[in-house]
Amino acid sequence: MSKAMDRYKNVFSPITIKGVEFKNRIQSAPMVPCLATPEGWVTKELIEFYRPIAKGGAASVTIGDSAINWQHAMDHEGQLNLGHDNVKMGLDELADEIQRYGANISIELNHGGRFSNSMVLAEKGLKPVSSTPLPAEIDEYFAKLKGETPGEVEEMSRELIYKTIQDYADAAARCKDSGFKMIMIHGAHGMLPAQFLSSYVNRRTDRYGGSFENRARFCIEMLDAVREKVGENFIIEYRISADELVEGGMKVEEVIEFVKLIEDKIDILHVSAGMLANPFVIQYMIQPNYIPYKYNVHFAEKIKKAVGDSVKVATVGSIMNLENAEEILARGLVDFVAMARPFVSDPEFMRKSAHGKEEDIRPCLRCNTCCGRAAFFKKTRCAVNPINGRETYYPEGVLKADEQKKVVIVGGGPAGMQAALTAVERGHEVVLFEKSDKLGGTLHHATDLEFKEDLSNFLNWIVRQTQKCGAEIKLNTEATAEVIAKENPDALILAVGAEPFIPNISGIDNDNVHWVGDIDSGKVEAGEKVIVIGGGLTGAESALNLAKQGKDVTIVDMCGPEDLFRGAALINKFSLQSLLEENNVEIVTNTNVEEITTTGIKTINSNFRKNEYEADTVVLAVGMKPRKQTINELRNLVPPTEVFVIGDGKEIGDVYTAVHSGFDTAVEI
Repeated sequence: MSKAMDRYKNVFSPITIKGVEFKNRIQSAPMVPCLATPEGWVTKELIEFYRPIAKGGAASVTIGDSAINWQHAMDHEGQLNLGHDNVKMGLDELADEIQRYGANISIELNHGGRFSNSMVLAEKGLKPVSSTPLPAEIDEYFAKLKGETPGEVEEMSRELIYKTIQDYADAAARCKDSGFKMIMIHGAHGMLPAQFLSSYVNRRTDRYGGSFENRARFCIEMLDAVREKVGENFIIEYRISADELVEGGMKVEEVIEFVKLIEDKIDILHVSAGMLANPFVIQYMIQPNYIPYKYNVHFAEKIKKAVGDSVKVATVGSIMNLENAEEILARGLVDFVAMARPFVSDPEFMRKSAHGKEEDIRPCLRCNTCCGRAAFFKKTRCAVNPINGRETYYPEGVLKADEQKKVVIVGGGPAGMQAALTAVERGHEVVLFEKSDKLGGTLHHATDLEFKEDLSNFLNWIVRQTQKCGAEIKLNTEATAEVIAKENPDALILAVGAEPFIPNISGIDNDNVHWVGDIDSGKVEAGEKVIVIGGGLTGAESALNLAKQGKDVTIVDMCGPEDLFRGAALINKFSLQSLLEENNVEIVTNTNVEEITTTGIKTINSNFRKNEYEADTVVLAVGMKPRKQTINELRNLVPPTEVFVIGDGKEIGDVYTAVHSGFDTAVEI
């Protein structure tokens, strides 16, 4: 056994359940790539999204969030429709392509209940249904922002309950007919089974509500119906929230009581936490970079101790690498470790770990670009993996170019580095100029805060990969027109980045005014009372960091509350808002800064009301501006068709736009 394999001996320990072998203990957790057809059928894109995960080494691959019927269960666009036999032809092919790599295919059977897609239902003349007519909190949140009333939810009749139970069973049977040996019932995150089980939602007074036994009835009858359809020699995995993390919701003690009621009906218990319908607890289901790693393991550990060996238990939640997984498994806390985002950022991470190449694993940022797009029914994309969701365009990865060219890249930030990596992979000769003494660009400022470890890991990774990719890297070298002309390039990529935007405000040059990058890096120490001008992601994160240091912090932004934390995915926005509130950061919106004084700022809001705020430090976080002058000085050195402007030099963005612009440009040269 290799040293690397010995290091992960628990991870790579096989296990057999009901005659089905799992080659290791790593599950690919359910994801929402939004790649099915509008009718809910399997696409080539969907198959190719999951194929690299199976090929990369996962013991089981769970197709995410698939509707058990197309009437009430659908909760997002681009999901599979398990309510019709037409889905089986695509499921059959999907099963073949996953299982060919020795992975077991599973699928998450779901009904959104009160969280179902109200817009799609309205087109059918229907409303979301649930145990009780209680709207989802996230619908109420967005309705309030728009000054609207949330959509109505209908209480399920007995007849609809019976039909829905049968829909679960029929959906499971279709999966079995298509070659699946296991399924997952989604009973977590406030989905329909949880809407019956939890007294937080269930206010019924009939046999499906009231007492704990009555609230558990829907889940028990559904599991019995599924088992009757699929038979005993079929694996049923049940996903549950150990704690719904809302007042009045399910807590772990009651969840354990429920698990003991169903332990003879299921084979694996997949333990998560939280409730998707509540925007401010989503962060504990799909943790952003502000939340610690391995966040929910303690819940799974507690349940495993309670159920013993009667049910195999899986844990999930910001378990980002095999080192995390090995530590959890070695302690005997659970039987399986489930991961999702690490497979998105680098589907080969297990294989690289097994071969001792952990430094080559492309790390996940936990920026939740992937999940954030799903919230708006957009196809999956990853900030750091430009092929994710586009596997059909690059079935064999990046191909060699027909003609080798000399490519000069100006700028060693994330866009320039990704362009260099891709251009070298294409077979081109690459020269990269960076005027500072190190690669990384503005990412060095962005990684200064304590909760930016994920971004710091990515920065270190992409610098390492660039340094060893084969490109000629010239640091401490300003790429003037003369310097570039000497290289005689065939193609010129300008990744010169951006510089801080300094607004024209009276008092902007005062000694108490500092750029956010200087504050975050510690180059300048903030006073005890701080005003941050700018409520985008950078300003909000800086404010949070200062507040955690005990500073009295106020954010002032000219936009409305709906536009705060610009640049963050929806989940991360909710998390950031919660953390700012917890740390007593005041947020003032719809307000312009008219003057900065030696003691604070003077403002005027959208109602023309003037105000003054005291502060001994004013932090500027109003954004960046492209280095257009540099671009214009250099763009005429080669034919116009061979000049490419990428990254922040083209348009101010983030890691996603930098990486994708670098890749998209270089892959076509």
